[in-house]
Amino acid sequence: MAFFTLALTSTLAVSAPDAVAGKAKAQLCVACHGEQGVSAIPGVPHLAAQPPLSVFYQLLQFRDQRRKGGGMEAIAANLSEQDMRDIAAHYAALPAPPAQTGGDAAKIAKGQVIAQQQYCSSCHGAKLQGQKHVPRLSGQSSEYFTTQLRNLRSGARADMDGTMGSAARSLTDEEIDAMAVYAASLP
Repeated sequence: MAFFTLALTSTLAVSAPDAVAGKAKAQLCVACHGEQGVSAIPGVPHLAAQPPLSVFYQLLQFRDQRRKGGGMEAIAANLSEQDMRDIAAHYAALPAPPAQTGGDAAKIAKGQVIAQQQYCSSCHGAKLQGQKHVPRLSGQSSEYFTTQLRNLRSGARADMDGTMGSAARSLTDEEIDAMAVYAASLP
C-alpha cells in the first residue's frame, strides 16, 4: 500500500507538460536541432513532431549517462523531469519535418521492402511516424538514422529493451543505408 501511495503522491506532484514553457527551455537546443526542430547539421536528429515520450526518454537517458553523444549528457545533466516533459511537448507540437525528395528511387523501394521485412511499422507506426515512446523515423536525417542504427547493431548504443539491437543485428550497411533513404523520403 505504501508503494501505491508514494506513486500517487509522485504523480500528483508532476505538472502537465507545457509546450510553451518547453519552447523557452529548449532555446539551447535550437543551435543544433533548429528553430522548428529540423536540424541543418548532418548527423543531428530532427526533433519536430517526435512523440513526447520518445524525446523525454532520450533526454532521461542522456541525463542519467545511459546514452552518450554530441555533448547531450552535459546539456541534459541539469534538466528536471518537468523540464524534459515540457521540452518534449514543445517538439511534439511542431510540424513534422518535410520528406526529403529526389532520393534514389531504387534505394527507397529497397528500404521500404527491408522495413516491411523487419516489421518496423509494428513499433514505429504505419508510416514510421512514431508512437508512444517509439521515435518518429519519417523525415529523419539519413545521416542520423544510419549512424544510430549502426550503433544499435554494434551495441555502441544501447536501447531500452534490446528490441532495436536485435532487429539491427542482421542488417548490412547497404540495407541500413537503403532504410535511411526510405525513412527520409516519408512525410
